[in-house]
Amino acid sequence: MLNNTRLYSAVKVAHPSKMRMIYFLKITILSSLCLGSMALAAPSHFPIVIGSALICRDQISVDYFNDYMKTYFGNPAFIAGGASWWKVSESIFNSPLEYIFVGYGQDFIGATFKDTPEKLISNIRDSIGVDYKQTGNETWSGSTSGVLIKYYDKNASSKMYCIGSPHTPY
Repeated sequence: MLNNTRLYSAVKVAHPSKMRMIYFLKITILSSLCLGSMALAAPSHFPIVIGSALICRDQISVDYFNDYMKTYFGNPAFIAGGASWWKVSESIFNSPLEYIFVGYGQDFIGATFKDTPEKLISNIRDSIGVDYKQTGNETWSGSTSGVLIKYYDKNASSKMYCIGSPHTPY
């Protein structure tokens, strides 16, 4: 008569404890993959860090901001227009955000807001006292060099960004 070890070896069946361990390992890996792709909660300093960058009160380093966004929001939702784009459900300057985008190869950071440019400008003025002047039909620039606000689409949303160096909008 064969003992249990030889029987398991002969028919190549894993021991029940190994089967449980493999099952839990699979569940752990699948869970981490699912959770890794979900957006993480924004840290309490998010409006300060990103808000300061958007109004060009911070040095724009794409390496820093790409790492910052990956740390707190996971991988970008998509890459387009020379930037990585993260979908966010936060507010800055009392205006709800849609996306934060960070350039690669060229230093710039930006955001799309659900508010119109006029409403966003009013909220920025009320929040931090910075005003914007209309420089074109549908564009506004800030007193700080490199800041631009414009319509993102004709339906109402706006796009704001700070261009690092060189100062040319994408």
